[in-house]
Amino acid sequence: MVRHCLLGLFDGPREVDLDLAVGNAGGSRPTEGFDPRLVLELRRVLAGLDPAVIVAHGGDPMKYAVPAVWGTGCPVAYCVIGTYAGRSTRSHEWLWRRIMARAELVVAVSEDVLAECTGRFRVVPRRAMMIPNGRDVRQFRPRSGNAESPRPTLMFVGALTPQKQPGRFIEVVRRLQDDGREIRAVMVGDGPLAPTLGPLARASGIELLGGRPDVPELLREADLFVFTSLPTGEGMPGVLIEAGLSGVPAVSTRVPGAASVLIDGRTGLIVEDSVAAIAAGIGDLLDAPERRTAMGLKARTRCAEEFGLELMCRRWEAALRPMVERRLHHGA
Repeated sequence: MVRHCLLGLFDGPREVDLDLAVGNAGGSRPTEGFDPRLVLELRRVLAGLDPAVIVAHGGDPMKYAVPAVWGTGCPVAYCVIGTYAGRSTRSHEWLWRRIMARAELVVAVSEDVLAECTGRFRVVPRRAMMIPNGRDVRQFRPRSGNAESPRPTLMFVGALTPQKQPGRFIEVVRRLQDDGREIRAVMVGDGPLAPTLGPLARASGIELLGGRPDVPELLREADLFVFTSLPTGEGMPGVLIEAGLSGVPAVSTRVPGAASVLIDGRTGLIVEDSVAAIAAGIGDLLDAPERRTAMGLKARTRCAEEFGLELMCRRWEAALRPMVERRLHHGA
């Protein structure tokens, strides 16, 4: 019988229940630098688990998993969740090529990420594949009925960090209000920019809800989803899938992975990163409620067929099974 164990490496909010947590000796900012104490602790824990395969979800776990399993023969699969956001120096890129070369399997979440892995970081194509992010089609679903709200609701969901550009959403809302648009605007999320954004949001009548556990329910209230992120570090925005499953068309900046989720002009719009471009895209859809509704229906169908959680689980199982079987066979 094969079972899995979910192991957390770093301190922070728990979005999922963990089976085990390794104390973060490096403090609260694991992405900066490298702490060998965490490698030793992870190696000790893994020795007790004796795993058949390790899946490192993201670059920070990967940089600790590789030295932690050195010499043990345990294979590592690296799930690359975003494009490279580290330093663009020869030494740093050389280091990441070496780290990625240690993975028996490299799984990218989008075509953009896969192309970067096999191009910039020279991963051998036979060891690389794409498995997109997945979401539960039962948890994220459209609202019941087709009642048109008097004020269309624009929604932002994301961390309040510079990377996600929540301030850009506020600027867009202001532009739309200046153009005489009657809209409701909602921001969901928390982060270091919250104290600064709070007064700005309130001044524009934007509802700043903070971090919320009921995002699926909130998305069902939306008429349009607005994604304002910068391209660096993005891989495949899962929140675009969540919006699509909720029957909500999105207006997104042109970040890596956006085109893997959205079909531009059919399930949403992909626009340039400027207040004018984002506001114009939103305005076009506000002026065409029937088109907006049709986009939402197509988004739901596409995301349910392409990014359902059960489908992604089957793809991961098929990808990992040969590695598990080889490990068990050699260990017998």
